[in-house]
Amino acid sequence: MTRRLTLAMFLFALSVSGQTPKFEIADVHVSAPGTSPNGGFIPGGRLEIRGVTMLNLISIAYDTEDEYVVGGPGWLSSDKFDVIAKAPAGKSDEKLLQEMVRNLLIDRFQMKAHKDKRDMPVFVLSVAKGGAKLHKAAKDGPSDVLPQDTGQRGLNRIICTSCKMSNLAGFLPESARNFVTHPVVDETGLEGAYDFQLEWMGVNVYRAAKANPDGPPAVSPFDAVEKLGLKLEQQNRPMPVVVVDSVNETPTPNAPEVTTKIPTFPTEFEAAEVRPAKAPPAPGTGVYGQTNMQNGRVEIIGATLKGLILLAYDLRPERVAITEKWMEEDRFDVIAKTAREVPFQAIQGMMKKLLADRFKLAAHTEDQTLPVWVLLAGKKPKLKESDGAARSECKIVNTDRRYFVCTNTTMAQFAEQLPNRAAAYVQPPLLDLTEIKGAYDFQLYWTPKAQLPQARDGANAPATSDAATPSEDVTVFEAVDKQLGLKLEQQKHPVSMLVIEHVERTPVAK
Repeated sequence: MTRRLTLAMFLFALSVSGQTPKFEIADVHVSAPGTSPNGGFIPGGRLEIRGVTMLNLISIAYDTEDEYVVGGPGWLSSDKFDVIAKAPAGKSDEKLLQEMVRNLLIDRFQMKAHKDKRDMPVFVLSVAKGGAKLHKAAKDGPSDVLPQDTGQRGLNRIICTSCKMSNLAGFLPESARNFVTHPVVDETGLEGAYDFQLEWMGVNVYRAAKANPDGPPAVSPFDAVEKLGLKLEQQNRPMPVVVVDSVNETPTPNAPEVTTKIPTFPTEFEAAEVRPAKAPPAPGTGVYGQTNMQNGRVEIIGATLKGLILLAYDLRPERVAITEKWMEEDRFDVIAKTAREVPFQAIQGMMKKLLADRFKLAAHTEDQTLPVWVLLAGKKPKLKESDGAARSECKIVNTDRRYFVCTNTTMAQFAEQLPNRAAAYVQPPLLDLTEIKGAYDFQLYWTPKAQLPQARDGANAPATSDAATPSEDVTVFEAVDKQLGLKLEQQKHPVSMLVIEHVERTPVAK
């Protein structure tokens, strides 16, 4: 009997007996402003997830993709929640935990939803007119998909041995996610297994190649698939979806003292070694070094102390006031061990303790007045007020340009999301000072900064015209100005900073 069938029978038995799979303890609350999505299921029957939308939670509950959750109110993809929950002892199967998340949403948010089929955008994998150019697998064996180092930055290569078309359809959305933005449906009709290779450019290298007719030809995943005698085209197909009929925006209150009843994690590592790096970092190694965290083992090789601080305190580089130059130059290795079920947030707390013990690090947060980016209203904002029917979200909808489409979006939400999509131009925090109320539907496009002439990469760079069109190169500053009637500027405002009070250069050995 298969594991899936066994689980299905178990869930059916629970429903017949009147028992519903539920977490025994659950803390549900609205996320703090600015919380980034993180977390997930943890070994031992726990769920710790923060900064996630109701759309994300429903996707987890029904084991589907966000885009296959339809209906529901506009805030489904904007309001964020934290959920920390523990299943009864011995109930740790992930499918069973997903059922518990579903029942949690029903209990705490009065969610009502049902399954259906709808025409949805997908990428269809089919055989091209000239026929497939594939070689049968040289030997029988399990399918294997391995990335290969090409030695060229921004060039991807995948080696497939004994791969079926279903394997190809499965890994394309993961391996080429900036291009293949929907699930892939296999309609090739090809049976058996094949050996083949795929090679394509990363999205930024691809854009640069398309903009430079004198350079190497641009190669996308679609071009790579075409070389195999296949086609990958976006179409609509009936797909299983979850339809949200209704859901409350505010969860019911937590049980009294719920946070004290959820078991806590250790506050320090069971064992840890901190030492000056044994080898120089490889070229291009960032401040975080090479990091590997899994099954309770933490390996951080060749990180700067600033990188360790950023990791421990979950901060962006500009939010730490570094007092010593060596903190950004000296490299360190950290090898540590804890229980395998410890989540990343608890590991961050252990890192803080480790830095305090080994480097005698003392720090505090304070507001400092610094230059930050602000969003301002122009003389005549060009914004269309939303009717409230669409979800509150902003997303990139094509890959040739940074084409950003926002629906039912407030200026505060836009200011929060823009730096994530235009990081080369604008860094968070981006403050909304527009004083524009309400939600709007709008779109804008801009040229990636790396593709612009150097003379036009700044906030004060001259615009190419008064009314930019999609055929022109435009900075994000020009896009916001000409297309939305808004302004992006730098001003000085109070910003929360981590200030280093004391730190020692040589870590204490223990």
